[in-house]
Amino acid sequence: MSRSLVTRSRLVIAASALAVTGALGGTALAAADGSADNVADPSRAAVSAPTADALPIEAHRFAVIDSGGAVVRSSAGVTSGLTAAQNVEVLFDRDIRGCAYTASIGGRANDVPPPGFITVSQRAGKVNGVFVAMRNPDQSKVVLPFHLTITC
Repeated sequence: MSRSLVTRSRLVIAASALAVTGALGGTALAAADGSADNVADPSRAAVSAPTADALPIEAHRFAVIDSGGAVVRSSAGVTSGLTAAQNVEVLFDRDIRGCAYTASIGGRANDVPPPGFITVSQRAGKVNGVFVAMRNPDQSKVVLPFHLTITC
């Protein structure tokens, strides 16, 4: 390779690295600017604030739910059921508003459920509840077995 080609290659690599660093730094600055997308929704503040009986840091709860919305196995104090709209409500034994909710479609034991999509959110009006909605790949509603983990 000629010396000028090597020099140009090095310049291109350095410029690329500088561009990536600038882009990432700009993203970090944009995220810290208090823009509308970065400010907590005040209407949810009362819902998001955990109470004194909230789970302690590093506490975990779990539930395995079948395709009928019933608990198969779980940590203590978990109940569940289908909502009128054929979604699943899972209730835990205490306030979980300050926690993370993670769900995945999964079988009860060694069975493999069909593919689908699952979403979770805090259950409206219930500080100890998680709302779980599922869809088939064609976007039609379905209730599939799933595993839910709560981490605080």
